[in-house]
Amino acid sequence: MLKIENLNLDVPGFSLTDINMEVKKGEFFALIGPTGSGKSLLLETIMGLTLFNSGKIFLNGKDISLVPSEGRNLGIVYQDCALFPHLTVLDNIRYGLRYKKIGFDDEKERLSFIVENLNISHILHRFPGTLSGGEKQRVALARVLVLRPDAVLLDEPLSSLDPVFREEIKDLLKDLHRKFETTFIMVSHDFPEVMYLAERAAIIHNGRIVQQGPVEEIFNRPNSRFVANFLGIKNVFSAEVSGGRAMVGKLEIKLVTNNCFRTPNYISIRPEEIVPIDLGTNSYENRLSGVVKKITCHGFYFNVQIEVAGVVFEATWNRKDISEQGVAPGKQITIGFSRDAVHAFFDGH
Repeated sequence: MLKIENLNLDVPGFSLTDINMEVKKGEFFALIGPTGSGKSLLLETIMGLTLFNSGKIFLNGKDISLVPSEGRNLGIVYQDCALFPHLTVLDNIRYGLRYKKIGFDDEKERLSFIVENLNISHILHRFPGTLSGGEKQRVALARVLVLRPDAVLLDEPLSSLDPVFREEIKDLLKDLHRKFETTFIMVSHDFPEVMYLAERAAIIHNGRIVQQGPVEEIFNRPNSRFVANFLGIKNVFSAEVSGGRAMVGKLEIKLVTNNCFRTPNYISIRPEEIVPIDLGTNSYENRLSGVVKKITCHGFYFNVQIEVAGVVFEATWNRKDISEQGVAPGKQITIGFSRDAVHAFFDGH
């Protein structure tokens, strides 16, 4: 549906380098990376708002590299919604239709369908300045979807919303994707939000795509220390990996035999995979005894650091785990995790 080949772009102080990416028709795709990694710049390049040095962009098999933005049949929703403050909600939604050669009945049908599905019929007479953050996002989405674009580009649509509205719009996006079967390409720096919404993703770092594929695969199989750390995998260790074991210092950790092209030199373990266990528990291939070094409360869960033979592991436990195990700084505790939870990879940086 959308394909980018060998795209390079230079702007003062920054570059997008060798971007190769493909988005399938009807899927929810995410561009994810830290602030300043080039996500929004790539999105605007796809939209046709920024010229690039070399490479090609294809939409439905057609080369659109030199097609102006208004001829690409793409829609974009910005973080700040970019609504016209002097127009009512209805006029904001209808604004782009004036450039479409459609009849009155078609326009009426489109508006009715969009307004109903985004549940905004009660605010059509209002102006943007009187709307909540969630209402503004609904209107911005309506203004794009009414044009029936081949793809909707979303530039961090949830980042400026408070938690209540964020959950509301997140659920709305999931529902709209299902109902409209439209291709969505969303920029985000929040991986949990991507896990909920997207089917596939590309991670960008310093203007380069460093990993892409199904979201679950990226989540469970990061291919570098940067990706592992960015995704919140606190336990990333340099290791000597051989067959089904890894040596982290003097500590032996069992893992699934790795068939990497290059011998792995790092392992990672997600913090939620590490659990407190009783001494008699034998259901985990890796059972390690250590001392609790630090506990940090994060509302409904706790980050717990456990030192084992000089190696500090970080686990994520709920209040029940903390209470039942009597977890406290300085306490001796046994932790467990399966060999499947250990991911080995090569990082040459």
